[in-house]
Amino acid sequence: MALIFALLGILATALLTLHWFLVLEPTVRTEVQSQSRLLAQAQAQGIEQRLGSGHPEHLRDDLTTALDGLLLLKDQSLGLPFIRRITLELDYEQVAAPVGSLDLDRGTASCPECLVFPVPLYRSADRQLIGVATFYSSPVALQTLIDGFRVKLLLGGGFLLCLIGATWLWTGRLLKRVTQSEANLRVLFEAAPFPMVLHVDGATGLGRANQAAVDYLDLQQDDSGHLTSPAWHALRDCRLPKDGEGHRECLVQTQDGSERWALVSAIPLETSGGRSELVSLVDVSQLKAYQNELHLASITDSLTGLYNRRYLLLRLAEEIERAARGPYRFSIALLDLDHFKQVNDSFGHGVGDDVLSRAASALRGAIRATDLAGRYGGEEFLVVLPDTGTAEAMKITERIGSAIKALSWPQLGLRLTLSGGVCAYEGSDIDGFLEHADRRLYAAKAAGRDQIIGDDPVP
Repeated sequence: MALIFALLGILATALLTLHWFLVLEPTVRTEVQSQSRLLAQAQAQGIEQRLGSGHPEHLRDDLTTALDGLLLLKDQSLGLPFIRRITLELDYEQVAAPVGSLDLDRGTASCPECLVFPVPLYRSADRQLIGVATFYSSPVALQTLIDGFRVKLLLGGGFLLCLIGATWLWTGRLLKRVTQSEANLRVLFEAAPFPMVLHVDGATGLGRANQAAVDYLDLQQDDSGHLTSPAWHALRDCRLPKDGEGHRECLVQTQDGSERWALVSAIPLETSGGRSELVSLVDVSQLKAYQNELHLASITDSLTGLYNRRYLLLRLAEEIERAARGPYRFSIALLDLDHFKQVNDSFGHGVGDDVLSRAASALRGAIRATDLAGRYGGEEFLVVLPDTGTAEAMKITERIGSAIKALSWPQLGLRLTLSGGVCAYEGSDIDGFLEHADRRLYAAKAAGRDQIIGDDPVP
């Protein structure tokens, strides 16, 4: 009987030992490493915000204070710090600061046993990589649990029952501590001011999302207990960035029909539940609106609202290039308001600006949706007419002239007419093409103004 119990004790000890080394220890290590990585990634967001918003003269002190604050975070159950050391290395080609002035190394000078997690830092304005923050997480709690359990396994068969009881007790404490650590990380996850979600590979919905993400994506719980919404489906259909891809701009459609632009980044995580992604969002809708406004301002004339000369010449060059690649015809019309100098001299430049603005509106209303009109200079306008021959271009240009002539003015004696030259493209370069149209415009003025000429003037 003693032999049977001894064999059973040896077998139980062997099975317990194998279960520890093959199952429990790898699971604990994976879970703690994943949770520590999540903590490091969550804290790196705060460092990015300080780099983006701090005053240059106080930035090093602000960063030092922030890093020292992170070193004070402790596991409530063990009273030990989560992070033993933090180093900060920046790319000074992307950061406006003297080389090395913001590189920091805080905490324990040497921690060879620590879990090391390098986290890339991005500039909040354009998500450009600006540096790396390396977190050295303390493995003391995990290593204490593992070493203590190994010692207890060596006590032998005589203490088998006590050992088994202690094992289960220790395992319970371990799970409790892991749960407490997860709860601490969940608090940090929920407190993040920007949307963050945890997406398990292959899942349609979301396993976890902080309150900022719930509000931003209008997330609701489905029948399976996952979080989902049309905005999340649109974001997922945009294809989340994979490991190494950096970030991607995605259009998010909200329930009220409005559109938002989000800068999306995804970090792969390995947890006991399998492979997942930590997806973070930064709303860049206002930045996109500013970009669109700047683009529009760069290609339009501020007074008339038409395209400016630079953009007109760029599009004209594209039309010429298109015609050079194959059979394609297009025309241009160079237009000039008659006696515009007299308008300024007689009624003032304020009236002159109003004349230009209203004439531009009349011109815009008389052309087709495919035509391109802009202010070529002063009181001159250039209209690019794609897929149009001279005859049709003459009709469109005469329609423009009639629309401008029909304008009424409160100033007594003010009457506006238009002269123009129409020219179809026949293979010249851009300067020769414009000069050809200019000759016809000059001929229209020489012939008495208030007319459009589409043929070369007779010498």
